[in-house]
Amino acid sequence: MASVSVRIAGAHGDGVESSGALLIKVAARTGMHVFAYRGYGSIIRGGHCWYQVRLGSSELKSYGEGIDILIALNQESISNQKSRLRDNAVVIYDPSKIKVEELDGKGYRLVPIPLLDIAIAASGDPIMRNTVALGAVLKLIGINIEAFREVIKGQFGRKGDVVVEQNMKAVSGGYDHQGVQTLYSIEGDGKKRYALDGNTALSIGAYAAGCKFYAAYPMTPASTILHWFASHEDKGVMPKQVEDELAAINMAIGASSAGVRAMCGTSGGGFSLMVEGLGLAAMIETPLVVVESQRSGPSTGVTTKTEQGDILFAMHASQGEFPRIVVAPRSVKESFKVAAEAFNLSDRYQVPVIIMMDLYLSEHVETVEVLGVDGVSVDRGKLVTENKEEGRFKRYLVTEDGVSPRSVPGHKGMEFVAGSDEHNELGDLVTDMYAGLDWAIEVRKQMHSKRMRKIDTMLKNETVFVPEIFNETADHFLVTFGSTTEAAMEAVGILNSQGMNFGLVSFSYLMPLDKEKTRKMLEGKKLINVEGNYTGQLAQVIRMNTGIDITQSILKYDGEAFTGELIAKEVVTLVK
Repeated sequence: MASVSVRIAGAHGDGVESSGALLIKVAARTGMHVFAYRGYGSIIRGGHCWYQVRLGSSELKSYGEGIDILIALNQESISNQKSRLRDNAVVIYDPSKIKVEELDGKGYRLVPIPLLDIAIAASGDPIMRNTVALGAVLKLIGINIEAFREVIKGQFGRKGDVVVEQNMKAVSGGYDHQGVQTLYSIEGDGKKRYALDGNTALSIGAYAAGCKFYAAYPMTPASTILHWFASHEDKGVMPKQVEDELAAINMAIGASSAGVRAMCGTSGGGFSLMVEGLGLAAMIETPLVVVESQRSGPSTGVTTKTEQGDILFAMHASQGEFPRIVVAPRSVKESFKVAAEAFNLSDRYQVPVIIMMDLYLSEHVETVEVLGVDGVSVDRGKLVTENKEEGRFKRYLVTEDGVSPRSVPGHKGMEFVAGSDEHNELGDLVTDMYAGLDWAIEVRKQMHSKRMRKIDTMLKNETVFVPEIFNETADHFLVTFGSTTEAAMEAVGILNSQGMNFGLVSFSYLMPLDKEKTRKMLEGKKLINVEGNYTGQLAQVIRMNTGIDITQSILKYDGEAFTGELIAKEVVTLVK
């Protein structure tokens, strides 16, 4: 597969991310496939950061292990990135600002360009030196410069023709510079594609499903979900930046109780604060969607690095037992799909749905052709507007499937009590009267077993609570969940190209889990667990539900994301 990885490196404030975003748009509009990811610290200005954009002629599954083209915008970029340069990598730099003696004799192709001088001549603004370097990249990978003009017109056209021409002059300075020639052949298919990160895709999916209220306290890496909803208030949604995560979840519960499809979002630290509210939603059986985008922990941890360390926490958050759905999307496109499905599942079974993103999935960018917005259906479950039985409305009616009729305020004769204490079918609290009386004991048993029956109903009615298997006749299988899946799929391709016979078992919905079907799928197979944490949490879930113990694992907990090449390399070591 033809692909090339371009890494733009510099300091915060150098325009690293904006340059990467421009390259992504140009490539996506010329029919290339893109997979991009960034590395940055928590400080706003200063400090080292990078943006890696991998371009390919077919679908990509990770941002790539090494660097083919490096744009070095400061001296630190050379020393910090040299260990990641592939053989014969191209290094673009400004010789008046950067020394590259440490790269001499290493076989790299050094391309000195007076980036600052060309930028000043083009616009008078030093920041445009990254645009000059971008022009050189377009030439190196064979993208017509007119594709850049189309993107610039769309992005800066409102600022006038002068700004557009300044950008074109800057990019042409790098494109036409002596010594820059086409070295890579990455051909697009001419299809224009969307370039989205996971949080954006999730937000669009939630909106397509009818989400009208989103509450959050800003916390990386979930913050951009709030940004998306805030930028779409004119579309009939209400975003609410609240004082803390307790307010966020309780406001979402309130909105849902009023009949609005509502969601709240945070990272692990904020989810810790939401736990009490999660139990409240379960007790009053109010639909609720919660997004938890994981990052390195514990506590504040590493705020701008990824991890998959919160799965067991989400599956057992809050005291007591209650049904919930925990799902970890595996790609940008699936983030859209899962978000849309979450609201239907939450309404259908009146349970909390926890969507487990992580920094890698929330922030990396992929190209997708179709999201399927028009195909999203809405199922509000047993939402009723009329009491068809005599007497008071039995909001918590004991049913065979565990799901009771639900009403929202405003309908005559449909009033009920929604309290956090145990209650009877009408919602009347029994806690104060619970002194070991037989009738109170029976109410508790009925209500608790009614709620828990939803698990069997979900497993009976839905097909999503089993993992997917690829290449069923393989000799070995990688076992993954969530965002690690794409890199693992790439690793399977690499391993099989080397003459091995590997398959993949991939989990998206983690709770509830169809134990019997999962056990039958996994038993007797040679399994290697791959996940982004220290303790192998997915392997623990599998063992707890099926009794199958996966003895070989590839675990990553340094804050960096998996790539296909890295997994393949580790696998070869394990199976030798």
